[in-house]
Amino acid sequence: MAYSTLVKPKLFYGTPAWHPWTKTNTQKMARTQNKVLHFIHGHHVPPPETQNMLSVPAQLAFNDLLFFKKILCGLTEYNAMACITEGRVHRGNDPLHPRLQRSPAFTELGQNAFDYRIVAEWNAAPPAIK
Repeated sequence: MAYSTLVKPKLFYGTPAWHPWTKTNTQKMARTQNKVLHFIHGHHVPPPETQNMLSVPAQLAFNDLLFFKKILCGLTEYNAMACITEGRVHRGNDPLHPRLQRSPAFTELGQNAFDYRIVAEWNAAPPAIK
């Protein structure tokens, strides 16, 4: 409860906007999370599955998907669909949630922007989550 109320909001606030795309920054976030969990639990930290919490990469992906869902529902003013197009529905795809196609990005910064990285996460998500 202490982690969920005091640390997690500060650690993951605004991650769709400032997403830590380097491995070093993601490891720093994981190290911070582990230090807090060791402080709370001592030497015997239970696995994250028993604590109802996600790992740092999974939490970052969850935050991205949650923000994108809010965009699709019209709950934010940000228009991510300006750079994203809907692809054709292929056999076996869900017609209610078509696959998305991203615009090309040629730099590393462009490939880690929200509009670019959310497409792969959204296409990989099961229809029940969408």
